[in-house]
Amino acid sequence: MAAAILSAACWGSATVLSKGVLEHMPPMTLLIIQLTASVAFLWITALVLRVRCRFDRRALRGSLSGLLEPGIAYTLGVVGLALTTASNASLIGTAEPLFVVLLAWILLRERVSASMLGLVLMASLGIGLVVIPDISNDTGEGSLLGDALITAGTLFAALYVIATRKLVMTFDPISLSAMQQSVGLIWTLGVLTLALSLGLTTVGLGGVGLDILILAAVSGVVQYALAFGLYLLALQRLPANIAAFYLALIPVFGVGTAYIFLDEVLTPLQWPGAVFIIISVGAVSYLSQE
Repeated sequence: MAAAILSAACWGSATVLSKGVLEHMPPMTLLIIQLTASVAFLWITALVLRVRCRFDRRALRGSLSGLLEPGIAYTLGVVGLALTTASNASLIGTAEPLFVVLLAWILLRERVSASMLGLVLMASLGIGLVVIPDISNDTGEGSLLGDALITAGTLFAALYVIATRKLVMTFDPISLSAMQQSVGLIWTLGVLTLALSLGLTTVGLGGVGLDILILAAVSGVVQYALAFGLYLLALQRLPANIAAFYLALIPVFGVGTAYIFLDEVLTPLQWPGAVFIIISVGAVSYLSQE
């Protein structure tokens, strides 16, 4: 449980860091810096701790889930974050339990109780209240397109949880994270190369100071290396649908740090949505102990 909560703290705070860095460089450039720093950190950690890393066919096949997350999920997510607020991104990311519960039921045959479904609906209502101001586009600070991209990225993140659920039972979390993120980095480099060739983006590092580059790298280590490692550890001890609900704690950390460092403020309509999300997390935490 502690690992799941800490992973949420890493994701929530790193989202705010990423939003700040996005003022200085394009989204895909930031993502590549973050993943490069995270991959280096994970492989060095595996070397120092003498983690047994497998490179057989099964391990390589398992690493392909990195295409889902951080690959596709964070490609969509970082572009969406550039268009919306860090608070919205943190809150919308909690739609992941909704997708995970349904996918776990379909793919893993995990039992879904009526009370769990009720909590999913409560969390979904909270997400809706968060997004409504951006649909009306007169009170929210984000954008509907940014919110939609964050939601799409969250769907792929849920698929990652399902794909990884059984892998963590046979692979060390550090080595699994390193291999998955290496695959995700290769995907991201391919996407950037394609975007550059089509003139859709630029590298955009001209005039970027060393302090911003360091901040980008640190945010990558926190958001990917630490957060992913802790979450994979949590998946070893909790069912996929229960572990995913702890991710709804991300807005507690995300909204709080966004208010402190980015001066982002939720609208009166968004606050009830945040409360619904947090209540659903507390209820699931209670149910998981029964």
